[in-house]
Amino acid sequence: LSDFIKESTDGLLKEGGLGAVFAVLTIFLFLWSVRSTIVAAISIPLSILTALVIMQLTGISLNIMTLGGLAVAVGRVVDDAIVVLENIYRHRAMGEDRRTASIKGTSEVAGAITAATITTVGVFLPLGFVGGLVSQFFLPFALTVTFALLASLVCALTSLLLLAVDFLFGVFP
Repeated sequence: LSDFIKESTDGLLKEGGLGAVFAVLTIFLFLWSVRSTIVAAISIPLSILTALVIMQLTGISLNIMTLGGLAVAVGRVVDDAIVVLENIYRHRAMGEDRRTASIKGTSEVAGAITAATITTVGVFLPLGFVGGLVSQFFLPFALTVTFALLASLVCALTSLLLLAVDFLFGVFP
């Protein structure tokens, strides 16, 4: 039985990693910018690591269900970053300086991406509260997806703003 669980866990980690790679490639194909892709791609490990820390703090163990929740969340965690990034680029194209464009671009879409993230959380979170034995199986999954999505929102509204100011338009050549 432990060999089966190990194989399942390894397979899930491999598929989650492939999902992240394909998400990054897709971002690059649409943005055609290595810097933008790097900035958006940073939100994947940052959000997943934050979710893992929150899981540790809340006592949720790493298992097939939680790894599945992280794999499901991988594709969605970059959405907020892409929306913020594109709006910052729009402000830069309008001639604003990098700091103003980053702040205005982020603040303009903050409400929209918050609403979109909360809506997605509203879809996944109730899975964990259906009651009975099903709840025991799906609660860790639902909480893991919720943690990853909320972490991606915070990442898009904070760290992405800083990366946009310095890495995309500023200090780094």
